Amino acid sequence: MNLPSLAEPAPPPLQCNKVRNVARIAAFAMLAAAAVVLLGWWLQIPALTRLMTGATSMKATSAIAFLAGGLALLGCARRPRGGLACFLPNLLMLLLGTASLLEYTTGVDLFIDHLFADPESIAQGNPPGRMSQMTAVGFILMGLQGLLVSRQRMPRLAHLLAGLLLSLGTLSLTMAGYGYRMGITQVLPVAVPTAVLLLLGALGWLVLQKPMGIMRVAYADSPGTLLLRWAAIPALLMPPLLAIAIRAAEQLLGWTFAEVVAAIGYLSGVGASAMVIGMAWLLHGLDQQRQQSARFQDAAYTDALTRLVNRRGFDEAMERMLQGHRESDHGFTLLMLDLDHFKRFNDDFGHLAGDRALQITGQVLRGALRPQDIAARFGGEEFAVILPGTDVIGAQRTANRLLQAFHAQEWPHRPVTASIGIANSHPGDSAAALIARADTALYAAKSSGRDRACENQVTTISSVL
Repeated sequence: MNLPSLAEPAPPPLQCNKVRNVARIAAFAMLAAAAVVLLGWWLQIPALTRLMTGATSMKATSAIAFLAGGLALLGCARRPRGGLACFLPNLLMLLLGTASLLEYTTGVDLFIDHLFADPESIAQGNPPGRMSQMTAVGFILMGLQGLLVSRQRMPRLAHLLAGLLLSLGTLSLTMAGYGYRMGITQVLPVAVPTAVLLLLGALGWLVLQKPMGIMRVAYADSPGTLLLRWAAIPALLMPPLLAIAIRAAEQLLGWTFAEVVAAIGYLSGVGASAMVIGMAWLLHGLDQQRQQSARFQDAAYTDALTRLVNRRGFDEAMERMLQGHRESDHGFTLLMLDLDHFKRFNDDFGHLAGDRALQITGQVLRGALRPQDIAARFGGEEFAVILPGTDVIGAQRTANRLLQAFHAQEWPHRPVTASIGIANSHPGDSAAALIARADTALYAAKSSGRDRACENQVTTISSVL
């Protein structure tokens, strides 16, 4: 006999404040970084233009693009459709990225790179003041993503752009650690802060989009959600962080190439093991929470004395069964069962003896019913049994089996018998109507002499005297 399985709760609604806070954090990070870089170029302080030791300088055009991106993201985080306050900054970011890419491909100078002197790029043989090709591609992707999200257009394409931008940011960070060995950083140099801000911008726009695909998992209330939240970011950032750490160790400790490769293999294994252990620990905690929740649910839907389903669980099970009958014509039968002369039993032997008789009744019902049947304590000495997929004839056999089980049971003090009323469900039934028919049959069984079962048409189908 199963307890009534409760309907799964609907996934919680999108928590707009928390989601928009992620976008706001990304926007403020972009605005702050852009302001510091522009100040560094204005005051000719290279340390400010790099944002971190060892990084290449972020170009002024890149800072302006991030400034526009931060303003656009902040505006859209305040309102789903940011209007011109969101459209124009995104358009500016898109134009800056496109113009820089055109300068590389056509060789035309569009005069967007001459805001400040850039002796560092000249010394390296690069166009002064010009963002890299990969940075330009990043701003094109982010500008398009921002335009689509702010206008609520083409959500699938916006998600695709977010994926491309996340991949580009991760690749840029990894290249910061390994790229110098491959000889390609001179072609596609991207500063580490620039790559981080591209990642933040992509995430900021991503959380403002309508959840779809994997993002539905991110907003759901499930173990998969927790795994995604805890494992996705570490998995995304582990390769570039590992690359940067190895490169720093090589420069500071003077490691050879063989030592670097060995360290990469070892740390990759450690990182993968740490993620597996972390996920195992998380799953262990989730399983403990599930078991605790199941115990609480059992307590909420179980009668403490008889260990049967309580009235609350019975009411919910009845509504589900009636709904199923209306929608798919899956009928069922209801038995209402009442212990005969139970008040006299309590008066003669005391309430503790009566409680013991109720406990034994629960055991009798559990032992005589099928696993899919639902037995409940309806109230006092009255019980209800739901027989899924059972017609009146099958219910008559079950009622006879219950009567025989009462007779075969060894009762303290004196035997206890029961009267049973049977009512079959109809597609248009309400719970009250079905229970009323079963009660009518129960009263007929009692008035016919008790210790018997009657169908709701007041036809005696079993009598054991």
